[in-house]
Amino acid sequence: MDYLGKKWKFIAIIYFIACYIFVIVIKHLPLSTLLLFYGGFILLTILLFLGSTIGMIGILVQSVTKNDKKAFKYYRAAYKLHTNNISIITSYGLILLKEDKIEQAIDIFKKSLSLNPQFLANKIIKCNIAICHWKLGKIDEAIDIYEKIFKDFELATYDDEEDNDEEDIKQIEESIDSNEEKEYVIKTNSYVYAQDYTTIGYLYLLKKDYDKAIENSKKALMLNAKHAPALDNLGQIYYEMKDYDKAFKYLKSALEINPNMPDSNYYMGLIFEKKNDIEEARKYYKKTASCNINALNTVTREDVNKKLQKFNPNL
Repeated sequence: MDYLGKKWKFIAIIYFIACYIFVIVIKHLPLSTLLLFYGGFILLTILLFLGSTIGMIGILVQSVTKNDKKAFKYYRAAYKLHTNNISIITSYGLILLKEDKIEQAIDIFKKSLSLNPQFLANKIIKCNIAICHWKLGKIDEAIDIYEKIFKDFELATYDDEEDNDEEDIKQIEESIDSNEEKEYVIKTNSYVYAQDYTTIGYLYLLKKDYDKAIENSKKALMLNAKHAPALDNLGQIYYEMKDYDKAFKYLKSALEINPNMPDSNYYMGLIFEKKNDIEEARKYYKKTASCNINALNTVTREDVNKKLQKFNPNL
């Protein structure tokens, strides 16, 4: 079926052309007859690739409704029907990851990887696997995957050193936002995004390697000065370093861009709690509770509920 799937588009083109020639050109039959032949072929395609057909419905539902739960049943059915559509399988794995079903998610992503996706999809799937390792507590494995990705996506090099330097500088300058101080040099190409640097920055935070955590988070801001998760990263980093003024500055900036970030709201609450400003802390904890929290966040619903119970015992 895998082989047939790869050739099906070619088969379809040949079939449609052959039908047109036979029905219209040779036999001079009515257009309705041609449409009947085409309809039969489309029905056969749906039956042969039922899993992918159902999965595409899931993608459509998710695109229109922005609701993972509504799309989930279609992805699950598609996977059980052995679809080999990488986008469908990866979307299924991502929902499992968000729902904290990490073991299932990593198996799904490995299945996607085994289908030899194109280079950018390959990178995205590997990033998802790295996040699974993070959630399983395997921080070193997660960092190794990201560092390997960064190495694979380094800027192109040339034999002529002078040309190499000029081209690298040009690409780097184009990727840097002029508002962010150029403290670091980005050596990866345009297929490595701000989110990638943000994630590895957070992984280094978990390792308490604050220098690398700051470096990667600031590289994310060099790529996108308004990338709120990178600002949130820096807020959390400086909070862990007990520099609460700097932490406040970055978290406030993150929330100005996206007021509904649960992690930033939660850490703002922690800062005000440290300052013994209970009213402000309570406000931010309540705001955190109203946000959408899933397994991709650094704060859990349990963390928030504990704070609410502590400062709002009647809730």
